[in-house]
Amino acid sequence: MKAYAQLTLLFVIFLLVSCKENTTEQKVVKSKTQIELKEPKDIPVDTIGSKKKVEVPKQYKHKFVIARSGLNYRDAPKGNILGKFPLNTQLKIIEYPKITDQIKEGETIMNGEWVGVEKDTDTVYVFNGFLSFDYVTSDIKLYLASSYYKEQEGTIRTAFINVSETYFENRYNESNDDNENSILTEANLKKDTIRLTKSQRSKFLKFSNISESDTAYIYSIADGNVETLPIKDLPVIACMNIYGSYNDNLNQEHDYEFGFDLGTNSYGEFVFIGKNNPFHTEKLTPIIWKKIDTQDVQKEFNPDIITDHRKRWFNGYEVTASYSFSKDHLTYYIQDLTVNKTIHRYLIVVNTDTEKIVFEHVLINSESTYLVPLRITDSTENYNGQWTGKLFKNKEAVLFGFLGYSFGCPSISILDTTEPPIRILCDNRH
Repeated sequence: MKAYAQLTLLFVIFLLVSCKENTTEQKVVKSKTQIELKEPKDIPVDTIGSKKKVEVPKQYKHKFVIARSGLNYRDAPKGNILGKFPLNTQLKIIEYPKITDQIKEGETIMNGEWVGVEKDTDTVYVFNGFLSFDYVTSDIKLYLASSYYKEQEGTIRTAFINVSETYFENRYNESNDDNENSILTEANLKKDTIRLTKSQRSKFLKFSNISESDTAYIYSIADGNVETLPIKDLPVIACMNIYGSYNDNLNQEHDYEFGFDLGTNSYGEFVFIGKNNPFHTEKLTPIIWKKIDTQDVQKEFNPDIITDHRKRWFNGYEVTASYSFSKDHLTYYIQDLTVNKTIHRYLIVVNTDTEKIVFEHVLINSESTYLVPLRITDSTENYNGQWTGKLFKNKEAVLFGFLGYSFGCPSISILDTTEPPIRILCDNRH
């Protein structure tokens, strides 16, 4: 019995020692784990693991993509590429991670920082060196030539190249005062049409960045011909705008349109002023649309391609008609998108050789723009609304004629995602 008690006592002592050792071991392991968690990890500051404070702006800024080839967006600053925003996409900046970077673009080193922008319901990240408050437009300055005509009461309006937009913009930018650089006299302001004097002409050409040695190249949409007129041979005139006051005591220089008098001739629509002719001497093609089934359109419309507030306009849209047109290696598709009885249009152009979409756009019917009617196959209508073809040398085909403008001016699209649109400087003022 005594031996049994001794054995039992030894067993209990063994268990206690064993449990103590296990407890001590567990404490040591737990302690090591805590120490490891508290140790700072070697995380690069320019990664998603950065502990830098992210700044959320009180007021959001909107900027445009100015990278011609498009701008990659990522899942984190310097993270994995998720996709690409095309040139001139408007982005809403919603986050500043405070992560700077340098990116080499060609021979230029660009300094900037990564910012978070809104994409649907997510936040993605882009390098802000390729963002700007300004929308990228083509460096081609394109004007319109209006034809000679007589009004009902017999008033004559000569054919005219209106370059007012360039003139007024440059004149104002030089002094930040729209009146300081005025060239019209008080006596001029009592007339409907003014022929500028030699000194006035010199100032006008200076502010318009036009030289006497330049040439006006006038392209005719109807036949593809280009008329060349030396600037030195063209008088400069100022004509009262239709919204001018016509009150001798109230007229100001800004009430006038400035440009070149073309006399009693009739010319084509597009005008370029410079040293060399940019136009391709080829007749453009009027687009005559063929009605097709909706499922035959290359790509289904997705409102996500609209990056501004108008995206919400397309909630509950319905495709009510689809059309196509083919020329050379390109197929054009257009769809009527009906929302609350208002029709907008979705337009895409596909390269049939590569099966890639080379152009995609939504045509908005709004207060400032309206849809130009489509000319349909077998229709009795004989007008030309939309045009396509080679308009400029060394550039892809163009596309225009889809929207009319109550405010602003139309533009010409080039079927190349790296090319910005060419805005026509039409001086459409109200």
